[in-house]
Amino acid sequence: MSLMSYCSTFGNKERQRIPKVVEVMALSLSSVYENQRIMVVSFFAQLILNLKAGDVDIAEQLMNFLLGRQVDSSFAVRKICIQGLGNIADIRGEQISKFSTTVLSALMAGMDDREDPYALITMEAMSGLAKVFERIEEGHVRPILINISLRIRPCFEKELPSVRAAAFNLFGSLARFSDGPSRGPFLEQIQTNFIMLLLHLNEEDPTVVMACKFALKRVGPLLKSAKINELFQNNLEENSVLLYGEFLNSFCKQMGVDFPDKMNFYVMDAVSFFKHQTPHIRGNAALFVGFALGHLPEKVVGVISKEHISEALILLLKDPEQHVRCCSAEAISMLHRY
Repeated sequence: MSLMSYCSTFGNKERQRIPKVVEVMALSLSSVYENQRIMVVSFFAQLILNLKAGDVDIAEQLMNFLLGRQVDSSFAVRKICIQGLGNIADIRGEQISKFSTTVLSALMAGMDDREDPYALITMEAMSGLAKVFERIEEGHVRPILINISLRIRPCFEKELPSVRAAAFNLFGSLARFSDGPSRGPFLEQIQTNFIMLLLHLNEEDPTVVMACKFALKRVGPLLKSAKINELFQNNLEENSVLLYGEFLNSFCKQMGVDFPDKMNFYVMDAVSFFKHQTPHIRGNAALFVGFALGHLPEKVVGVISKEHISEALILLLKDPEQHVRCCSAEAISMLHRY
């Protein structure tokens, strides 16, 4: 029987024994043997998922035990503790409000683990935050909204696709808090990360693509453009095949109508990705620039640094990757009116 199955059975059929079993197992949290500590925190993390609405005391006890091992010398123990703290969001009832401040602080701390070279603990922390954000009110998140937005941005470019996907999913989850006083600051974060979301919408890893679709559909209603929001909602279904070139063309055409004053910012942001380490992103950036300039309104043509952008696109024609060279050539073909 797997640990998950055992915890489910134990939580449902042996509920009266939970406090005593937790008390006894907690004695091994300070064991010198790493495997014993891993076993105990794994059990506690899974047990949280099977607590009932009235299990406030045991939930708090389990949470405190996991908090106490966040500084464990074992990477595996720390990672499982963060995972378990994220599971607090799955407790039925309203206990999450009681624990939200503590859990949010712990998960935020998990994003700062200095012995996490592949950002796996950071990934668990972001996944946990995303789950918690679905359950709590705006007032709990307002003081840390911008801090979280800034701290997840570097994770958009991490090497591991699972980390990038967790970061994009978390950013999409933050859109839930955009109706209150946090609206203004979060809209600024959308503008800052908008091009990055659009470029990663067409990368090789499908989990990252789905995460970007989720995030763009979440932020779409906040953009003050009914047509762009409609474009997102209709074309970014989770399991649908996205015709990226057609999508970019439609998006840039409408962007020129609705956001002419932001075109220069978006285009120059995309140009900064011409040196990205991933060929797909370099190619996507070139296509975006081509479509954007191709649909540029006459009133802002003089604002765009066309010479600089043209030189950057011509330089991409020498890229070692054929895909990037093709995208650059296609982008240049859209600049016939300049």
